[in-house]
Amino acid sequence: MIRSATGLAVGLLMLLVGNTPAQDVRHGAGMTGAVINEKGELVVTPSPDSSPGDFDFFVGKWNIHHKKLKSRLTKSTEWIEYEGTNEDVKMLGGIGHTNNNRAIIDGKPVEGVSLTLFDPQTRLWTIYWANSQDGELSKNPVRGSFFGKIGRFYARDEWEGKPILVMAQWDKTNPDRAIWSQAFSDDNGKSWEWNWYMTQTRVIDERLALRKRLLSFDHSIPIPDLKFDNNGELIINPSSRSSGQDFDFLTGRWKMYHKKLKSRLSNNNEWIDLESEDVNYGAILNGLGNTDLYTAVFDGKPFEGFTLRLFSPKTRLWSLYWVASNSGVLDPPVVGSFDGDIGHFFCKDTFKGKEVMVVFRWDRRNKEYPVWSQAFSADHGKTWEWNWINVSERVK
Repeated sequence: MIRSATGLAVGLLMLLVGNTPAQDVRHGAGMTGAVINEKGELVVTPSPDSSPGDFDFFVGKWNIHHKKLKSRLTKSTEWIEYEGTNEDVKMLGGIGHTNNNRAIIDGKPVEGVSLTLFDPQTRLWTIYWANSQDGELSKNPVRGSFFGKIGRFYARDEWEGKPILVMAQWDKTNPDRAIWSQAFSDDNGKSWEWNWYMTQTRVIDERLALRKRLLSFDHSIPIPDLKFDNNGELIINPSSRSSGQDFDFLTGRWKMYHKKLKSRLSNNNEWIDLESEDVNYGAILNGLGNTDLYTAVFDGKPFEGFTLRLFSPKTRLWSLYWVASNSGVLDPPVVGSFDGDIGHFFCKDTFKGKEVMVVFRWDRRNKEYPVWSQAFSADHGKTWEWNWINVSERVK
């Protein structure tokens, strides 16, 4: 049962909100993904695309502006407005979220906690809430799913002793300015009164903003032209500043954020976001080498990769070797050097049976957030496709 205006206010503070005026909220006619059957039962059906990633955009901190009707189902047009905050955390291996909402209502601090759960069998989301007034978990959670960018979630409940339907809507068309709104129906869904809107401004983490900016390919940095000998082999010359200390900046522990092209050399523009960890063990071989161990979880499976970097005093070139736990085969090394704070490393390889040129670029202009990126060329370096980039954040 919905307990009171204040109780529901706290409880529903944890639902998704946006930073768009209430009158701009997209309100479709009737219900989406739910019907009242011949027995009068509320039946909620998931969308074809319902998935455990639907609320991933909500992770983080938010400032909230609330606007709600002073009186519900009374044809009131008087609105109450106040401010709040929220912080959402993804959990349970990706099928759950929890968040804490805080606000000042009538001069008193209130707090709400939500539990948002995805059922892999029904493919429906269920939203529970509890508040600091009574500490009780909601008995009538809303259930539903996203249809594209719009989510609809429903429950039967009571308002002032009368049975009602509750509809909560999320609009994540703009994931940084998502909109939450709520409606009641006292005629079994024939008509609805929208009585609450929440507008939310994402609190930008400066480090997150920096990572996002760094996770973009800097096309102002040219890839050096490739040179080949009479046998078609790459000719790679060191820069005048190449040294065995070039990778010393990587020593330590790192959190890595990745953006990887889903399909390479296929005119694809779909990217996959990944996270991993890395430990660089520093210089070895009296300063002529450098190693690190990369760990991650891909598709639910643990993954490790080991890098061995070797510097030749004779050629003054670095050779970068890589071996992954899913193959156990040492890849052909990319070879090159740093020219200032930008390093380019090349090799010949094959991709899907075709010869390609590979370039690794290291950008150490910001040594606290070094950037690595990779590109392939199928035409001997005339054109390049950047297909992977990551930025490392030092773990203090």
